[in-house]
Amino acid sequence: MPSPVKISDTLLAQARAEAAAMHRSATAQIEHWATIGRAVEALVAYRDVLALKRAGETLPLPAHVAREDVHAVLARLVDDEGRDAAKARIRAAGGPVYAADPAHPGTIVEIRPDGTRTSGHMAGRRFVPGRRRAAGSK
Repeated sequence: MPSPVKISDTLLAQARAEAAAMHRSATAQIEHWATIGRAVEALVAYRDVLALKRAGETLPLPAHVAREDVHAVLARLVDDEGRDAAKARIRAAGGPVYAADPAHPGTIVEIRPDGTRTSGHMAGRRFVPGRRRAAGSK
């Protein structure tokens, strides 16, 4: 259900301008930015999120950015060597890790050190197993 949200006049003007170029409504443009923001926030370190936010507040944004340039930036974020080191440290702790289940959007998969995969969801910062087994489960 839609809910009204207060945003600055500046952000709304920027959304309208970008939306017109992309053949979207201003609302769809803001939702698009929010989706990208959530994805980037999940991929980068918190200090980098803060740096991006500061840069966005002070740097002028181009009217158009080539799709290839956006892809190159996102690819660098995903391929960051620091992510692999962080994953290794997390796995070395010996506990389960959690991932999204691409076969069932909105479902979390718990992956135990022995490779056992269980679908479920998080409730109160705790994993709650669901009825379905995750794709590729043992």
